[in-house]
Amino acid sequence: MKIAMLADVFFPDTVGGAGRVAYHLSRQLCRKGHDVHVLTRNPEGKLSRQQQVEDDLFVYRFKLPAKEGLRFFLSELRNSSTAAKKANQEIGFNLLCSHQSLVASGPLFSRPISRIPFVHFFHSPWHEEYLIKKRNSEGKTPQSAKVIAMFMREMEKRILSKALKIFVLSSYSAGQIAAIHHLPPEKVVKIPAGIELDRFRFPQSGKELLKKELNIALDKTAFFTVRNLVPRMGIETLIEAFKQSNVLRQKGVLLIGGEGLLRKTLQAMVKDYDLEESVKFLGRISENDLPRYYQAADFFVLPTRELEGFGLVILESMACGTPVLATPIGAIPETVGVFDKNLLFEGTSGENIRRKLEDVINRFESYRFDPQVCRKFVEERYSWEKMADAFEKEVMGLLKTAV
Repeated sequence: MKIAMLADVFFPDTVGGAGRVAYHLSRQLCRKGHDVHVLTRNPEGKLSRQQQVEDDLFVYRFKLPAKEGLRFFLSELRNSSTAAKKANQEIGFNLLCSHQSLVASGPLFSRPISRIPFVHFFHSPWHEEYLIKKRNSEGKTPQSAKVIAMFMREMEKRILSKALKIFVLSSYSAGQIAAIHHLPPEKVVKIPAGIELDRFRFPQSGKELLKKELNIALDKTAFFTVRNLVPRMGIETLIEAFKQSNVLRQKGVLLIGGEGLLRKTLQAMVKDYDLEESVKFLGRISENDLPRYYQAADFFVLPTRELEGFGLVILESMACGTPVLATPIGAIPETVGVFDKNLLFEGTSGENIRRKLEDVINRFESYRFDPQVCRKFVEERYSWEKMADAFEKEVMGLLKTAV
C-alpha cells in the first residue's frame, strides 16, 4: 500500500500519546513493506519541510502560524490540502489515514484526494478537548468557546462519517463515538495499543541503585507521574492529596515529569503548601531517562480527571515492572482495572487519592507486585507490531472490497 498518514501531532516533533501512535503505526507499516508518507504540522516553519525517517517512511511538514486562532485554522485547511495534493501527484496514494479531524478536513473535501479510500484513527473528541482547554479556574466556559466547539463537533462528525472504518484503542473511545456522533458500531474497530518493549524494560542495575543515581530518597515511597501539565490530567488534585496528608509528606515523595501551561501554577501550589521536600518537578524528561524513572519509582500515578482515551504511560510503567495507581476515568479501567481493581482510586478527588496513597504506604506489602507479572500483562496484550497487524488486516480487506 501507499499510505498518506495525516496527523496534527507526530513524534518526535511533539510529545503525547496520539503523536506516538501515529509515528509507531507508520513505522511498523513500513517494516511490513508499505510506503508511508506522513503529513503533519510545521509551526512557523522551524522544522525541515521534508524528511526521510526510514527507507519507506517520509514526513512532509506544512507551515502554520505559531499561535492558534482563525488564521491558524484556515492555514491548516489550505496548507494540508495543498501538501496532500502535491504528494498524491508524485506518489499516487491508495489509502488515507487521519489521526485528527482538522488535518483531514482540507484534503478530504478536495479532489482528487476525496476519491481515495479513507480511514480515521479516533483518539478523543476534538470539541471536548477544546472545551476543557478553554474552561477557566472557576469551571466556567466562555460562550464563544461553546460556539466554536459546536462547529468542531460537526466537523469531526463529517470526517468520521466519511471514513470507511474508525480505529480506536479502547471500548471507552468506541462508546464516545456512539454517544457523541451516533455512528453505526460496525464502522468502529478496536485494535491493541503498542509499546516499545525493548526500551521499557526492567532496570539492569536494580531499583535502589537507580534511585541513588536519580537522587530519589531511599527511605520514602516514590510515586512518579509524567503528563502534559494541563487541567484534565489532575496533577493539581494529586498535589492536594499530599497537602492533606502527614503520612504522604513524611513517608512519600512525588516526582512530576512534563511541561505545560499549568507548570507555574502547580509550582506555586507546592510552595504555598510547603511541599517542596515532598513534591519535585522534573520538567521534560529525555527519551533516554524516561524508562529510568519508571524503573526507579515504586508506583506510577495516573490522576486523570477527564478524557483518557487509553493512556500509553500505563503500558510503559508496567513493562518496566512498576504498578500503576489510577483514577477510574475513561479507558483506564480497561487496563489498570483488568490487571488489579485494587489499584484504582475510588474517584478523582484529592481525598480519594490521599486515602489510596496512604494505604499503599501503610500496607506496602499488600500492593507489592512481582515485576514479571506486571510486564507479562503488557507483553501478552500490547505491541506496535500487534497494532500494525490488526490495522493492516482491516484495511487490506477494505481495499479488496473497494476494488
